[in-house]
Amino acid sequence: MSRHLSPSDRRILRVLQSEGRITNAALAEKVGLAASPCLRRLKALEDDGVIEGYRAMVNRKALGFEVEAFVFIKLEQSEPGWRTRLVERLKGYEEVIACHALAGEVDLIVHAVARDIESFGEFTMNRLLTLPGVADVRSSFVLSSIKPLGPIPVPD
Repeated sequence: MSRHLSPSDRRILRVLQSEGRITNAALAEKVGLAASPCLRRLKALEDDGVIEGYRAMVNRKALGFEVEAFVFIKLEQSEPGWRTRLVERLKGYEEVIACHALAGEVDLIVHAVARDIESFGEFTMNRLLTLPGVADVRSSFVLSSIKPLGPIPVPD
């Protein structure tokens, strides 16, 4: 999905990644465009899939999730359709806030949250370890976020 980005497109992307709620008028002023052309460029970036969506960054602790962990899952070898079903089940767990397929020593990395360590233990023992085809599960707990998820670099 590589798309040629104009300098104005790049400026729009840089601003929106740090100020997602900015008005079109303020965005246009910051990137040096009139409001109408800015809105057209923004709509084109959305239509082309460069901008995938907008959302609020929510503090997990404010919602009562005291535990955050990365779970490394090693799978047994099996037919491809089974893996698809397993991934669909993982997507359905509310504790899973992100999941990525990997190449290397583990097959999946799951970013998860839980209300407390007991809840995380139940999630691991009663959900993850009972999934068919899971060979090994290892978890690492987040002690602090040194650099939380940030903007994607927008090259010149």
